[in-house]
Amino acid sequence: MQPERIVITSDLLRVTGEKTSRTGFATNTKFFAAMMTPQISAATRLPVTILEWDDTSPFDGNAVYGTFGLDANAANWAKIFAADPTDAICALFLPHVENSLVVGFEISPLLQKILNRLNIPFVDVRWHPLRFLDDIFFGFSSNRSEISAVIASYALSGHEVDFHVGLHKAAAIRRGAFNKKGSSYETLIVGQTPFDASLIHDGRIDTLLDHEDRIAELAKIGSIAFRPHPFSPHPSPSLAMFLKHHGIPHIDSAIDMYELLCDGSLQRVVGLSSGTLDEAAFFGLPVTRLIPERFRYLPHVADAFLTDNEVLVYTGVYHAFLSVDFWADIFRSTLERTWPNGNPIPFKPDRLRHVNGSYWGFLNTGGTNLVMPYNTPE
Repeated sequence: MQPERIVITSDLLRVTGEKTSRTGFATNTKFFAAMMTPQISAATRLPVTILEWDDTSPFDGNAVYGTFGLDANAANWAKIFAADPTDAICALFLPHVENSLVVGFEISPLLQKILNRLNIPFVDVRWHPLRFLDDIFFGFSSNRSEISAVIASYALSGHEVDFHVGLHKAAAIRRGAFNKKGSSYETLIVGQTPFDASLIHDGRIDTLLDHEDRIAELAKIGSIAFRPHPFSPHPSPSLAMFLKHHGIPHIDSAIDMYELLCDGSLQRVVGLSSGTLDEAAFFGLPVTRLIPERFRYLPHVADAFLTDNEVLVYTGVYHAFLSVDFWADIFRSTLERTWPNGNPIPFKPDRLRHVNGSYWGFLNTGGTNLVMPYNTPE
């Protein structure tokens, strides 16, 4: 049966800690829907609705947690994030996605499995970790091979990424002739926000303190420093104490990350699952991931790789998704008809950086990071 509607949703079951709040996450869903609905609506001429878990929605997230025998909180969100759904779980979702094509904004592996079980086509969209180009952009994944094949035709190439790496290296050389050089380190540990989906490993949220032994060994082999995430600039007291104990200095998160990656003294970058690890690899630096990749993004420094789960691979699309034709093209195989308009949106540097208010480590744009409250521990 052809889809009769488009449903835009996100990781519906993601909540903060004891407050069990979805306020920030619902904002993200509405933000994404506002940005993409005009194009999707024009391309499909189908009704587009948002599926959220809030006081106005018929969807009951507590019922889903209850079916797992759990309360709704951050620790339990991590437990069910990639769980295998039962028939009872799928039945709770069916009325909300039946006869639809789902466009997800960072939906969980659990929800992807549910949609697969229900034979619902979906496209999932995530912020791509390469954030040093002229604008930020998304990675796209689908559970339909025909959609994936069309997405691949829009893929950002590694050569385009290399071009931007060259610009950053050129800027570092040029500015290095005028500015006093800061401290250099052989190993850089990169921090993350405390509540990121990529931190989930074996049903719990990992922290750097779960890897004390490996970090302590790194501290013995040469100069080392820790740079926190710009959204969470202050290490927790326990992490701060650990860093101090091992003589690992704390770099100001306001320092441009790409100046650090261009420092010729830097020999390796270490992190849990930070997108900076993907970036550092393009700068020619060896990276150490302390937990396995849950999501893999293209382009990747390794041109070929194997994965057991195709939906965890996200293809970077740099700009085309802002145009109607992209959505008309990728949905052509799934819908009875689509309506391209032949009017591509012209590229504009920093457009999405400014709309999203997210600059991460790229500090030469004049913007200020807008940090959601869930990035701060309760």
